[in-house]
Amino acid sequence: MILKGKKALVTGASKGMGRAIAKALALEGVDLFLTGRDSDLLEKLKENLSKTGVRAAYKAADLGSEKELNDIFVDALEFLGDIDILINNAGIGIKGNVTEMAVTDWEQMFSVNLKAPFMLSRLAAREMIKKRSGYIINVGSGASQTPIAGFAGYCATKHGLLGFSESLGLELRDHNIKVSIILPGSTATHFGGASPENKLSARPGILRPEDIADSVLYLLKQSDVAWTSVMNLRPLNPKTSPLK
Repeated sequence: MILKGKKALVTGASKGMGRAIAKALALEGVDLFLTGRDSDLLEKLKENLSKTGVRAAYKAADLGSEKELNDIFVDALEFLGDIDILINNAGIGIKGNVTEMAVTDWEQMFSVNLKAPFMLSRLAAREMIKKRSGYIINVGSGASQTPIAGFAGYCATKHGLLGFSESLGLELRDHNIKVSIILPGSTATHFGGASPENKLSARPGILRPEDIADSVLYLLKQSDVAWTSVMNLRPLNPKTSPLK
């Protein structure tokens, strides 16, 4: 895929992996519609992206709300005029043993981590089918395959996202639409409450958000006849610095 001039919707773009993905796409000439929870951070990102010469807009929203998900897509389509790329990156993880977890926490994780990708993928796929082209990339987790005590809800949603992504890929391949899921290992983001700086200080060799962004570009630039349905992305040596 030649990326210059393409149109992309990126969720969870306020910071971390979503922000890095948006910046990488902008440098390739992709026009962007961004969404996330922090309007101030989204405004700053939009201003930075605009300096690259691409068109960018955003909408702060709660991806747990069905109405707001529909509004996001309508606004994105109105601004961009088309959707070539959908990046389902937004996700939340709430720690807690099953016996103690509130049902509302469980439902929130399923809404953001699984329902939102389903709804946005459904809307985007309908537009992509019309023109027989497009790419949907879901950002999963190592937890999509590995159980973690205290994170049963998060693991369940990421397991579900993996199954959803692979099944959707099989549904859309005959329409010339690719669907991939990236499963990153430990990454220096704000996920879990710790700062990226503290995570890197404790484990200098973990992934950076830019590593996930590079993987997104790799998938988008693959040969038209090649399709990577699942990409496992792991730190080479999470305990040590690659500079040593």
